[in-house]
Amino acid sequence: MDKRYQVFVSSTFTDLIDERREVMQALLEMDSVPAGMELFPAGNDDQWTLIKGVIEQSDYYLVILAGRYGSVTEEGLSFTEKEYDYAVELGLPVLGFVAADVDSIPVGKTDRNDAAAAKLDAFRAKVQKRMTKDWKNAEDLGSKVTRGLMHLFKTHPRPGWVRGDQAMTSETRIRIAELEAKIATLEMQEIENQNANERRLDTDFAHGSERMEISIHHSGFDAYGTGEEEEDGTLACTWDEIVEVLGPFMIDEAPEPALQRRLEKYLVTKLLEDSDGGWTLGWEDHEVSVSDSSWGSIIVQLRALRVITIGTRPRGINDRNVYWKLTPAGDDYVVSLRATPSESLGATR
Repeated sequence: MDKRYQVFVSSTFTDLIDERREVMQALLEMDSVPAGMELFPAGNDDQWTLIKGVIEQSDYYLVILAGRYGSVTEEGLSFTEKEYDYAVELGLPVLGFVAADVDSIPVGKTDRNDAAAAKLDAFRAKVQKRMTKDWKNAEDLGSKVTRGLMHLFKTHPRPGWVRGDQAMTSETRIRIAELEAKIATLEMQEIENQNANERRLDTDFAHGSERMEISIHHSGFDAYGTGEEEEDGTLACTWDEIVEVLGPFMIDEAPEPALQRRLEKYLVTKLLEDSDGGWTLGWEDHEVSVSDSSWGSIIVQLRALRVITIGTRPRGINDRNVYWKLTPAGDDYVVSLRATPSESLGATR
């Protein structure tokens, strides 16, 4: 695989512009990825967090020392020394490059403050306890960076970076294929389980032959058709009856008012057949209306049983009705109630 390494380059900046340019060029010619302060926006309040992240992502760390200690942090350390300490703490392979003849550095590129000069001397001594090389000028520095890193790549190999299309070995591809197949199997099982659940009623709630008392208002006209009569009461229906009456209308989505009217027409027939229910059956033009409370309870119960769900088809802007449709479980329920078994089925048993 064509592996590339990210190399963090740490140094003071304004006094080493040419040297840093030479080092960056050397790294690019080695197909390495240079990283350093050129990446960081000036005045960023959280600059150190950004620097830390880049160092953590780097494979190698280079520090270049010349005649300046550099701007210091609140702790009194220069950013260069703080970066160096963090790279050492992370265990990155570190390579130091120290100016060979400090006395020959132009005055404008050295610290004029004795305290800063003393900190630079101490920092230089710290760096020289590890692998370091002296450099004389920008060209010499670039050459030594190349040779030093080539040696470091061999003696301290790092993960590096590779192109995505080159990252996978044949073993990795096989493993990924196996995992993809396993994921596909699990997804299929999940879909099957979900479909099975969608086709199963929640029988924790009243259903089947269990009954519900529906509050109704019954009205009609007397035998002479001269006056309207009305009375209130309840009619008992099983949940099988309710589903059998309403279900076929919800194979396609149906508006709630139409469903309520359908149930009320059925209840008229049921009331007229209930000779012992105490209802007045001698009226003309019987009408039944279901109370809002009972209708709301019916809708809630059918939803709890997983028989119905809210319709999702787009409607006209002026259509404010709620639409209901059968769930897969509701569809199976209606079929079991309404479908007629084959006569030959009983004969073959």
